[in-house]
Amino acid sequence: MESADLIYDPTEVGADLVVLCWISQGPRSEDGSFDPQPSDVVSVTDADGEDLWARVIRRDGNRVWVQLDVPGVAAAPASVSV
Repeated sequence: MESADLIYDPTEVGADLVVLCWISQGPRSEDGSFDPQPSDVVSVTDADGEDLWARVIRRDGNRVWVQLDVPGVAAAPASVSV
């Protein structure tokens, strides 16, 4: 990704891969056309430049909650101990 839509803090990611982002702290904070709504897919990055895709699940003004699409996590089969 060349430029992400939002910045997230990896220490704030929940077990459900949901994290709160702030539009005002993101790379597109000055972009008046940026208006993420629930079900939109956006690009997110952390301070280290780890870029991921995410789906907006909730929006409240400047706050946007996204669910991260972490490659391999959802597709990985659960291990079963016997």
